[in-house]
Amino acid sequence: MASGRPVLIFEAPLDSCLYRDALRLREKILRRPLGLTVSNEELADDTMRQHFCAVDCGAVVGTVSLRPLDETTLHLKQMAVTEPMRSARVGSRLVNHAERWGAAAGFRVMIAHARVGAEGFYLKHGYVQAGETFFEQTIPHVLVRKLLVRKRLL
Repeated sequence: MASGRPVLIFEAPLDSCLYRDALRLREKILRRPLGLTVSNEELADDTMRQHFCAVDCGAVVGTVSLRPLDETTLHLKQMAVTEPMRSARVGSRLVNHAERWGAAAGFRVMIAHARVGAEGFYLKHGYVQAGETFFEQTIPHVLVRKLLVRKRLL
């Protein structure tokens, strides 16, 4: 919560206002600091993803996308949260939402390409590092993965 207000998470359908706001947030947080812009290849990849946004007072303050790799594995991508909202655990809420959505949809594994330095966030959420460091978008990343647990009703 920010100042006692709940931050809500919504699906952001492709080409919706929420999606466009999420795209601007991704550009600002994930690309501009590297001197990059969101590429046409990334925009094409967006059509194969499920997008979610964290919203505070009508403003998108966080975003995450999920792309199925196969019938069991889901790739968590484009995780971005505004600096002021990081201490409000918005990133944790987005990851938890993504995991619940993935498990409910029948996926068993969630993977992410974590920027080196940010992998601790994923490790705190039960992910494990798998493999060596690799470069993506000009910076080092590591692969992290987590088994998803589907909750059973009693």
